[in-house]
Amino acid sequence: MAYEALMFDLDGTLVDTSAIKTWREKRLWHECIRHFRFTRFNPHVRLLLNNIQNKKIGIVTNAPYMYAEPLLKYHGIRYDALISYEKNRNNKPYPDPLFRCAQHMNVHIKHCIYVGNEAIDIAAAKAAGCTSVAYVNTYSEIEQLLVHMPHLIINNFLDLQHILTEEKEMKKTAQKRFEQALEEKHKGNGSGYFRYLREASDQGHGLAQYYLAKLLRKNPHLLHEGKNVHDLLWSAAMKMIPEAIFELGQLFEKENEWEKAKHFYRVAAHMGYAPAQYFFAKMKLRTPFSHMKLHIAYHWIKKCSEKLNQTLPLLNQVEKIVQFENDLRQHFHYDKGNEIFFICNYLPNEKYKDEYSMRILGVKERKQADIAYFCERISPLISDDIVICCFPSSDHRNILTGIREIAQFVAQEKGIDGTDCLVRWKSREKSSYGGERNIQSHVQTMKVFKREKIVGKHVLLLDDVTTSGSSLRAGEQLLLESGALYVTKLALGKTK
Repeated sequence: MAYEALMFDLDGTLVDTSAIKTWREKRLWHECIRHFRFTRFNPHVRLLLNNIQNKKIGIVTNAPYMYAEPLLKYHGIRYDALISYEKNRNNKPYPDPLFRCAQHMNVHIKHCIYVGNEAIDIAAAKAAGCTSVAYVNTYSEIEQLLVHMPHLIINNFLDLQHILTEEKEMKKTAQKRFEQALEEKHKGNGSGYFRYLREASDQGHGLAQYYLAKLLRKNPHLLHEGKNVHDLLWSAAMKMIPEAIFELGQLFEKENEWEKAKHFYRVAAHMGYAPAQYFFAKMKLRTPFSHMKLHIAYHWIKKCSEKLNQTLPLLNQVEKIVQFENDLRQHFHYDKGNEIFFICNYLPNEKYKDEYSMRILGVKERKQADIAYFCERISPLISDDIVICCFPSSDHRNILTGIREIAQFVAQEKGIDGTDCLVRWKSREKSSYGGERNIQSHVQTMKVFKREKIVGKHVLLLDDVTTSGSSLRAGEQLLLESGALYVTKLALGKTK
């Protein structure tokens, strides 16, 4: 594409204004202006602007005109349009100011690049339909902005000059070198493969950088010019190469940085990379307290199963889980906020004495008729491959509970008995007697044993009564952390 204009964010992008950040945050604009001497160009900005005199320059900032215009003048930045904060109009992350900037420059928005250093900049650019470029200085900033999926991430403004002035020629040369590398690999010429791959990588070919990283990992003696696998992977990821983004996600997962891994998998999944779709789906299933996680995971597993045959067993498992929860919805109630199924409402006040609440009290007292009643309600819905677990009593000495008897009976009929998996090792005060209603108080007093029963399995976690949902959610967290594929939470009653 022939780009006609560059649009830039101001603070943190063109100019490093971190030294006056305190005044900016307090909106003390006159103090900011008095201290402009502490601000400076970001590296290579001046050189870039001097080298692209034939391109139009626009500034789009959420700072007010009374601050932005003097700052641009102080640093001698030439521009064709300045769009600043306007009180009664949409500002970033809305695309409106980018549209106004392009209109002022008489350029179509699709022929513009917008460069910014924050998530709102990427959002505005993508909503406007122009090319979004994220400017970063550190790996942590790459992590923060990559999840918003800009078209490109740079840490050097001269990279923009290459895009604008040498885009076609450089891309052709780099692509040719990359294709030559693949030809040499096909011929079995390792030295030729390495040479052309290195040349394509040096010319900024993202996929070549990823392939070179893989080659250097297997052959560390080939390391050259101070470049290493880590740097090449990040460089490829900054060019939004999904394979590199996925591999960085795997590195994060190995380091137990689950959230970072999940975000990187998600980005590569959205870019159509099937292995990332598979790993993101698996991680999503095992994420506690994640709304709609089952349906999101099902979507991605189904999508990647078209390309990866090894995902079919997981797809079959998830389809069974989806069907099981659909059946529960047909028969029971659903607390959407906590993602907990419950058979009916529970009224703890004895003056009401409704039949259903009395049956739950009967379970608490281990009355066999009431236990049998709930077994008859639950058993027909269970399949053979579901592990049945139960939530333990607040008293670690009280192992034989009514809900455990229900779980054991149901598992005898169908399913796998997992009633000895989730165990209370330390007593806690009952919530109904004033104990804390929070997840952590449960997590700290429970452990998972016999993990082999639940690893990679669908678990049904039963409890007699749920109020805030904290107990079942704590159980879910521990079971997932111990390797369960997915946990469905079901209570006999929900406190009304």
